[in-house]
Amino acid sequence: MNPPIQAVIFDFDGTLADTFPAIHAAWNAAMVPIFGRQFSRDEVVARFGPSDEGMMERELANHSPEEMHHAFARYYAAYEGAHDAVFGFDGIGELLEELQNRAFPTAVMTGKGRRAAEISLRHLGWAGRFSVLVTGTEILNAKPSPDGPLCAAELLGIAPQHCIYVGDSPADIGAAQSAGMRSVVAGWHSYFLPQLRDMKPDFWANEPRDVLSILDGA
Repeated sequence: MNPPIQAVIFDFDGTLADTFPAIHAAWNAAMVPIFGRQFSRDEVVARFGPSDEGMMERELANHSPEEMHHAFARYYAAYEGAHDAVFGFDGIGELLEELQNRAFPTAVMTGKGRRAAEISLRHLGWAGRFSVLVTGTEILNAKPSPDGPLCAAELLGIAPQHCIYVGDSPADIGAAQSAGMRSVVAGWHSYFLPQLRDMKPDFWANEPRDVLSILDGA
């Protein structure tokens, strides 16, 4: 018999909100002045793993600190500016409200850096909504390492086996499995779905309200 679920930990990008267009725009704002070309969405997504800062530091490893500083400034200005077109996925607001009504512990564990995460949470009206926020800024090893989900569980004060981790990417599901948490595919975001079907996640949520059904049936 599975242990009861006592907390929900969410990925952010592609799980709670479709921030991929904002990240893509911000990356190009940072990098085009240096490399003289546009990066495709797939090229940017392929660089996911480290935080925003980590992605840029890796890309600009052979460039001067001054160039890196200006790239960071362009990135965050463009990322914040793109949030007029960033929204939570349909049904996410209702899911978060219901979890709050149930006093159900929630956390966000995202690979994005803290600065970018706080920009998004503020613009979406979710600042303070989650009990715990863990970002790529604080975590040494990026997903699919279990470090981030395990840190979130520890800060919640809830054992990993009593948590579910909801995410949209292979790295999310791999991190949940490595952490000993039950994994939930955020099936409402289609980008990684073909790769996820072979990973044998514990649950598949086609829409956000399915997370409540998972909790009610656990």
